[in-house]
Amino acid sequence: MPPYTLIHSDADLAALMKRLRNEPVLALDTEASSFHRYHERLCLLQLSSRNTTWLIDPLTITDMTPLGAALADPAIEWVIHDADYDLRMLKKMWGFRATRVFDTMVSAEVLNEPELGLAASLKKHFGLQLDKKFQKADWSKRPLPPEMLAYAAMDTAHLIALRDVLKAELERKGRWSWAEEEFELLVDVPFEAVENGEPGFLRMKGAKALKPRQLAVLRELFAWRDALAAKIDRAPFMVLGNDVMIELSKDPPADVKALAARKGVGEAMLTRHGATIIQRIERALDLPKEEWPRLPRAKRWERDDDFEDRLKRLKQERDRLMRDRDLRPGIICSNHLLSDIARLLPGDREALGAIEGMRRYQVREFGDQLLKAL
Repeated sequence: MPPYTLIHSDADLAALMKRLRNEPVLALDTEASSFHRYHERLCLLQLSSRNTTWLIDPLTITDMTPLGAALADPAIEWVIHDADYDLRMLKKMWGFRATRVFDTMVSAEVLNEPELGLAASLKKHFGLQLDKKFQKADWSKRPLPPEMLAYAAMDTAHLIALRDVLKAELERKGRWSWAEEEFELLVDVPFEAVENGEPGFLRMKGAKALKPRQLAVLRELFAWRDALAAKIDRAPFMVLGNDVMIELSKDPPADVKALAARKGVGEAMLTRHGATIIQRIERALDLPKEEWPRLPRAKRWERDDDFEDRLKRLKQERDRLMRDRDLRPGIICSNHLLSDIARLLPGDREALGAIEGMRRYQVREFGDQLLKAL
């Protein structure tokens, strides 16, 4: 296990970031409470230079701005594995933005590595075995035991070395500019406006197979569980499992006795909240038909008999490019983008590049072949 230094005061953090301000590259990872807590927050940050690792405790530090200043410094490249979540959480917690990022997972994807996880990459390139036994641990508890801290330190200790290997391979294969474009887009993601999506209860696995009256029950149970989870600061699935909620919605129990017979409803849940659950179910079942939730209708397009044929040709061309260039399908063009191309019929590279989501390197490297397939 790599050695590390624990940073748990404002003064320690300020001194560390002052010490690191001339470092050209730093590695970063975060551990959050999302698996255990309703109120998601960052509970530990791992930071490594090429030779040293520090663990920063944001639960004991009141001023994180020195880290924010370093993240914003264009002279520092931040190496992160699967940076999307970390960047979003840094924005959510403190409003921080990283100006330059090297994402080792994105790099592995561009290189068409067989596995994209950090553990797989470290094992492949360095023969290291990354222990993931604390992957779902509760990082909000204090004090954190030494074995959890040592586990956390492993996540960034070798990240810069991995970056060096991946960058050299990207340059060798002529794909470095592709990765650079993906990194540029990545740092902007947490700052894009997020449109309101569908309600949370509809995003549950199995929800869209329910009938409208069953959806009314699920909506009521979801609202009750969400409020309780927020109150006690526990992850919603720990209050009542998603699969249990789906089953209760499919076949609502008539009373507490019937609820007790259902799989996944423990004695403690039954004692504390059984009556409330039945009340919520009854409330949903009593709703008039016009108040039942219904699934939004799928977007309708004008009939185009040739659309499917064009889309088929585009997919065939993408499959050929995948074989010839040793690439993942999403690097060439995602299914969603292929559908847009087939529907919008761009006539040249400029029109192709104007389609939302198209990368410059995709137009440059594969645009002519995709346009020809139309």
